[in-house]
Amino acid sequence: MKNKSECYGKMFPPVISLAQNEPVAGKVFGYQVDRPGMAVTRRVVTTNREAWQDCLECPDFDGCYRLSTGAVLMEIVMRT
Repeated sequence: MKNKSECYGKMFPPVISLAQNEPVAGKVFGYQVDRPGMAVTRRVVTTNREAWQDCLECPDFDGCYRLSTGAVLMEIVMRT
């Protein structure tokens, strides 16, 4: 692969095992699942709009987005 940014393919955070009670973020998208006891009390999805704008302006956006999406889809498959 040609020289790519360190963030290439990392727009989304890992989702194969959901972290709880702490924010988790990829370059653009993130989440937080609050579970103080047995029940989930809050689920929040976050978006870093400045990072998204940077990504849109990047010449590698299309490939990076495809790789990021493919990686998160595979993690979802592995969870089920």
